[in-house]
Formats: sequence, structure tokens, C-alpha cells
Amino acid sequence: MRRRGTVITALLAVLVSGLTWAGVADAATPGTTLVGAASGRCLDVYRGSTTAGTPLIVWDCHGTANQRWTLPSDGTLRVFAGSRCAQPAGGSTARGVAVEVAACTGSPAQRWTLTSGGTLVNAAASLCLDVLQARTAAGSAVGVWTCHGRGNQTWRRGPDTTPPTSPTALRASGLSCSAVTLDWSAASDDVAVTAYDVFHDGQLVTSVAAAPVTVAVTPGVAYGWYVDARDAAGNVSQASPTLTVTPPRCGSDTTPPSAPTSLTATVDGTSVTLGWRASSDDVGVTAYVVARDGATVATVPGGTTAYTDSGLAPLQRYSWTVRARDAAGNVSAASAAVTATTGRACSSAICGVTEVARDSDIPWGLVTLPDGSVLYARRDAHQVVRLDPATGTTTSLGTLPGVESTGGEGGLLGLAVSPSFASDHWLYVMHSTATDNRIVRVPYTGGKLDVAGEQVLLTGILRNKYHNGGRLRFGPDGMLYASTGDAQNGAYAQRLTGTGSLNGKVLRLTPTGGVPADNPFGSYVWSYGHRNPQGLAFDAQGRLWEQEFGNNVMDETNLIARGGNYGWPQCEGTTGAGCSDAGLVAPKQTYPVAEGSCSGIAVVRGALYVACARGQRLYREVISGTSLTDRQQLLVGTYGRLRTVEPAADGGLWLTTTNLGDKDSTAGNSDERVLHVALGG
Repeated sequence: MRRRGTVITALLAVLVSGLTWAGVADAATPGTTLVGAASGRCLDVYRGSTTAGTPLIVWDCHGTANQRWTLPSDGTLRVFAGSRCAQPAGGSTARGVAVEVAACTGSPAQRWTLTSGGTLVNAAASLCLDVLQARTAAGSAVGVWTCHGRGNQTWRRGPDTTPPTSPTALRASGLSCSAVTLDWSAASDDVAVTAYDVFHDGQLVTSVAAAPVTVAVTPGVAYGWYVDARDAAGNVSQASPTLTVTPPRCGSDTTPPSAPTSLTATVDGTSVTLGWRASSDDVGVTAYVVARDGATVATVPGGTTAYTDSGLAPLQRYSWTVRARDAAGNVSAASAAVTATTGRACSSAICGVTEVARDSDIPWGLVTLPDGSVLYARRDAHQVVRLDPATGTTTSLGTLPGVESTGGEGGLLGLAVSPSFASDHWLYVMHSTATDNRIVRVPYTGGKLDVAGEQVLLTGILRNKYHNGGRLRFGPDGMLYASTGDAQNGAYAQRLTGTGSLNGKVLRLTPTGGVPADNPFGSYVWSYGHRNPQGLAFDAQGRLWEQEFGNNVMDETNLIARGGNYGWPQCEGTTGAGCSDAGLVAPKQTYPVAEGSCSGIAVVRGALYVACARGQRLYREVISGTSLTDRQQLLVGTYGRLRTVEPAADGGLWLTTTNLGDKDSTAGNSDERVLHVALGG
């Protein structure tokens, strides 16, 4: 009993301070989790809604804003950074009344006293905060009841879910062509910072106990460096601001590569495949520049000696040349030209690519409505745009409320259209906020978004600069599937309860935001062990395929099984100790990161299409049983970095680029394309 009394006394001191509780997933928001002694679950505002009248429940602890509570000196029990107060519904003093949130007035109905036994007594009703009917299941209602001090009325402070503050003042010194030293001002934590994770552009490079650290670089390549702080409990801070560093060239390389030789052209309908012998260079060839009839059409990586030029006009003669380029920007003389005449009809994978629209922001989620029009999300501008495919006309439908970027790759992300859109008009959206990632739905009627009618379906998906996931897809079962990133904390990918349990997952929810009864873990989690999944697509058999970013070795395509564990952070693709361990699901396809960094996927006529950013290509693979076969690499370098690929109403594809301003969250600093791809055999 002495130990219990000590804990309660400590909790009382913390409550009165109102600012130092544990349980904060964002260090800028005060509060702690309050855990019911009987249920082991946290006091929670239903679905994270700040609307007055929203009831309190107990739910699995995740430490986000709707579970962070303070009890300041005025006696109110506050949540959402102190903006809402708990009270019996309508200020009632009756026993058994539910407790709700309301605007804070300081009335007796909103004042509570914490007793030495860990109960919270309402000043107006003289009743205790109670999990009604002593239930323990997630979602059980919370109300007021005659005080008896048993487990359903006893509350304790939760575990350490408070992340460190972000490191600041990131700076570089000792920059050379091969290395740079990074230093920063230390983060703080309520217990202690134990490590710093050093990233560039979403890739973990190293973890260190303290600054500074010297890291290797490649000359002439721009790096976007940032740092996270981590504590002993595994909580990870939000990332530091990004520091862009471009190492100088090593020496003065003024010697261009030799010209490519033996250029050949093989015709297949309206596509022509070029091949050539590699050039040589005193340092190294980094790229080949392909020109058709004198105009550049593609830049392919230096290790590639082939390129397929698709979607050409039938029965037309073309001429191609290829030049080699090195890291210093020296360009070789052109190869000897090769000419070829296309066939009468398209028999290749891609029969044509048409630019339908351009945008100054990053087009991310994209859906086709029943009337054939297209909606897409402008990630950094937080707007939804309607595109008329026939004319290329774009119309902004408005800015979604509550969306905030992350300084990297968060913002307005995935879109999905209700399976019964013709009658219910719901557009589903996944986006970042100041504190989390969440899923909402908004009515789309009369050609506009009714943002006042927005409904929040799921909150508490932790966010960070990168690794936010973000894709939405309705399945043939009528359920909504969502891909979530690990928020730059690989441990979250393996958690099925508690902080981070919604991260590094494929989630499955009902159209109204509930947990389907047949989900494997009694929660939203459908599969886990994912790093940063951004592609979801169902095939003709109703099976779910998923595309996932690797760190610096390989990306992966997975066939998702109910309850499956896909291995991150133990495995990256097929690399890592124990990747063949029982219980881990292996990927169906992997891609070197330099040829991948793939985001969106789509299935059309039995083929899986994969859109890749760093790899600047579109993969096409045939779904054969549970395998992916006959892999082709299309549009390599033609349009640069590719983000989203979706089926088009006419049997083709929609494809979007992500070339400029891709990693800075700045609105309107891009020049991106929305492309229509006509498919062949």
C-alpha cells in the first residue's frame, strides 16, 4: 500500500502542475494519458473529435491529442491542449450520465478533484469518473457514478510516451567531396535522450549518441540532411529542419566520357527499343541522354544501356542519338545516329502518353468519379482539384481544413471514392495535421466539397517529416484500406498496441470509421511490419498488393495477407538477419532503391504497374498466380520522378510526376504533369 500511495501522491503533483504529464506524442502539447486500473486502457475522446458533446470512452493507449489530459489550478479536466473540458453531459448531476467534452467555462460541472485513491470526483454531481458497468473493452463508455473506488473508477498515469523535442540548429562543417561533419543543438526529454538518428531525404544513414558526426557523401549530389532524437522508451521526436548540403567535385574533371557506340533500334509496333555499348570515363559515367530527332526525350542512369521509346506515331521514321554524361556534367559527343520506322499499330505495353494537365504543386492522391472526371490532391497546397479529361480544364474545389505539411513529404495525401458514391457522395481523404495523420471523409455534391460536412474517421496515426504512408483504397469487400508509414521509428511497425500501433501498417476500417469485426487483432491493423508503404491496389481476384519504400537497399512489392508481418525493421526487402524466420512474409518482388523508390501502384488487365520516383520509371509486371513475372521497365527517365499511377476509365492509366519541390512542403514551387497513358497488349 505504501508503494501505491507514493504513486498516487506523485500523480497528484503532476496533475496540479498541468504541464509535465507523460503521454505526449507531440512535445508542444501538454498532458498525460490516464489509464483505467481495471481496463488498462486510456481515457479518450471518441474518434478524436473536438465537437462539443463528443463522449469520453476508454481506448487503447496511443498518447495523441485526444488522450492528453491536464488538471490545472482551476480544477477543470482538460484535453486537446486545454481547449476542451470534461463534464457530465449537459452539466447533469444524475448518476449514470455519460461524460462529454465541451467548451471550457469553469462551471462546477467542469471541476474535478483528484483523491489520494486515484479517483476523480465531479464538483457539481459529487460523483466519480467511472467506466460504466465496469466494462473493460475498447470503446466502453465513461460516465459518472456513485464513488466506490474500485478499478473502473481508479486512474493512473500512463507509461512514458513523451518524445524528445526536435534537435535544432543543424549545421555542416568540414565539407569535402567525400565527407561532411554534421552538428546540432541537443534535444531535451522528460527522462533522457539516448540517441540521434541521422537521415538524408528519408533514408537513415547512422545513429549516434551525440553530435557531431562525420558522414560520407558523393561529390556533386545534393543531400537534404535532418536529425531525429530518440529516448530510452523508443519515442522519436519530430525531425529537425532540413539542411541542404551539396559536396564539391573532387578535383577538376574536365574530361568528357567517350561517345556511346553500336547504337541499335528494334521496332515493336509503335515502340522502339534502343541499345548501345557503354561509354568509358576517367571517373565514371552517371547518365545517358537519349535524343529523338534532335530533341532530348530521356535521361537514364549510367548503368543502363537500353531505353524503350513508346507511344510513337505509326508508320513514321525517327532518328535517335545517345550521349554519355559524368558527375562533373561533362557530356560526350553524340553516338552515331540510328533510324527506324514504326509499325502500323501498337503491339507494345504503352501505345501513347498524353499530357492532360500541368500543376505547380505535387499531385498526390488521384481518383476517377463515376462521371469520368478526375479529382486529385495538391499535396503542399492542401487543395482538391477537379480535372476534365476531355479538355484538360482544372478547377479547385477548395482547401481542406486542418491540413498541415511536415516539412518533407506529408500534407494532403490519399483520396478514395465511396463505393456507393452515386448515392452518398463521400470523398475519403488521408492527410497530415499539426499533430498526426488522419482519415476523414467530405461530401462532394453540386460540383464542390462541403468542408463543413467533414467527418473525422480515424486519428492518432503518428506523423513525421517523412514516412507518412498515405494511400487509400476501397476493397471489393466494401472496406477502406489505408497505408501508414512508421513515422521514422521502425519499432512502431511491429507494435500492435500502444503508442505507434497504427504506424507501419496497412489499416482496414469500415466506411464510417469503425473496426471491422473480422480484423485479425481486434483493432484497425490488417497487416504490419511495413516501413513506408504508399501503393495499394486490388487485383481481379480481390487480393491486395502493396508497394513499399526501402531505406537504402531495396524496395518491395507485397501481396498482403490478413494479419501478415512483413518484417520491417528486421528486414528490408529480403536483406537482414532472420528474414527467413517463421512468421515473416517475404515480398513478391524487390527493386534496388536506385532503380525504385516506388510510390503508387495500379492493376489493369492482369498487370501490375508501379510508379517510381528516384528510379524515374514505370514497371509493368504480369500477375501470375501469386507471383509477378515478365517485368518491363517503361518510360525510363522520360518524365522524371513518378508518384501516382491509377486506372483510367478508358482502360489506360493516369500517371503523375513529382520532380520539383518534392521534399520541402512548399506550395506552388513545382512544375508537374498529369499524364494519360494508353496501354497496348
